[in-house]
Amino acid sequence: ATGAIRLRPIPAEQVDPSLSRDLGNGSRIVAGIEFDADDEVTAYHILPEAPGAPFVTYKDAVRVSARDVLHIFDPLFPGQARGLSWLSPVLLKMRDRDEASDALLMQLKTASLITGFVRDLDGSLAGFDGSTEGGALNVALEPGAMRILPQGADVTFSTPGQGMTQASEFLRTQDREIAAGVGLTFEALTGDLTQTNYSSARVGLLDFRRRAEMLQRQLIEGQFLRPCWQRWIELRALAGEIDAGDAEFADFRSVRFVPPGWQWVDPKNEVEADARAIEAGLKSREEVVAGRGRDIDDLNDEIARDVARGDGSAAA
Repeated sequence: ATGAIRLRPIPAEQVDPSLSRDLGNGSRIVAGIEFDADDEVTAYHILPEAPGAPFVTYKDAVRVSARDVLHIFDPLFPGQARGLSWLSPVLLKMRDRDEASDALLMQLKTASLITGFVRDLDGSLAGFDGSTEGGALNVALEPGAMRILPQGADVTFSTPGQGMTQASEFLRTQDREIAAGVGLTFEALTGDLTQTNYSSARVGLLDFRRRAEMLQRQLIEGQFLRPCWQRWIELRALAGEIDAGDAEFADFRSVRFVPPGWQWVDPKNEVEADARAIEAGLKSREEVVAGRGRDIDDLNDEIARDVARGDGSAAA
């Protein structure tokens, strides 16, 4: 359609990471991203095909204006040009966790292999019968068998599988470190709620919600949804579908995004707390409704319709 927006997601490595160059007068290209003298991003140098794609052929990167590119990433430090994987802080820890899990699995397999050792001081084979290999007697103990050993002989058994409790706790500690590294709670990462009570789960969930709400506003809304909306409004204005006057255009550009709401942990107490906060003037209805993932105007319309239906039924 005329003036339609078509979004094309591309992998991060398609923005040529090997291209860095000084353009003079303060302008430069850093890892495929072009900056002007004021450190504003002006363009991206994008490869025609993603590296590693089937039948890919090398071609020079194409310069694309920054106006036509949405570069979405979570900046962690000043001057950061490209984003980092959220798994980068825990990649080595995840490899160690995998190796520890494999070692624990091998320990579990060997735990079922019980070996007996017969100490035969006088060389009489301690009364056991079996096959002799390399001067050693291989014997098998059957269930319920009883043996009387000569004086001085002794039988001991290996005890594989010791330390399993410590190994399980070690893996749990590794999971906690990985969860902290990626910004998740331990329970959300593993699904393990065995050591969780209501208070600790709520505290951890509140911290995670704050981080998630920050990412919703900073990444999804700030770097993606809002620029897309503004570009779409501009195209509608250029097509003559809306009034491009200053006041009207500003009204069209203003937009409110309502992210999905969070499920209640304790519905009764949370609703009572919100109601008291509204009565005390600490919160507005709009803030509370938006926190539930609803639009205040839609909710008011629904309430008005419910009241109208109730009045009609009463009049009938």
